Amino acid sequence: MDSLRISLQPILEDIADSKDVCIDRLVGSLKKRDGINTVKLIEAQTQEPRLLIKFKSDVISEDQIRKIVRETGKKLDKTFGHLRVKIQEIQDIHRLEATVTLLKNVKGVMNVLVAPTGMMIVEFNKYITQESIIRELIEKMDLVI
Repeated sequence: MDSLRISLQPILEDIADSKDVCIDRLVGSLKKRDGINTVKLIEAQTQEPRLLIKFKSDVISEDQIRKIVRETGKKLDKTFGHLRVKIQEIQDIHRLEATVTLLKNVKGVMNVLVAPTGMMIVEFNKYITQESIIRELIEKMDLVI
């Protein structure tokens, strides 16, 4: 069995970190392919996230895998946006929870992370909603610094 390591930063340009759901989507897509046995995320503190793919070279080639990864990554980048906004610190847990709930209820919003220290990341489906709509809502919540 052969193995291949692929760096994710050039593939998924919009990912914030290795816990981004788009990485899970890419891994899930690869695992369904004939000839691919395992796909693992490699997280080294000094390097960007990478995938380790073990495959049967008599079924699928390294070039085919690279092409599939690139094409799937482009589709994911085209479909899912990631809005990062510096906001004021939210010390009140109820306000933090309300903010997350409000944003998650926006049609097209897939995931929301609000750090009490002042950072918000909103993942959304670009075909359902627009970044400008989400940004406007966040500004109306009076959170933006």
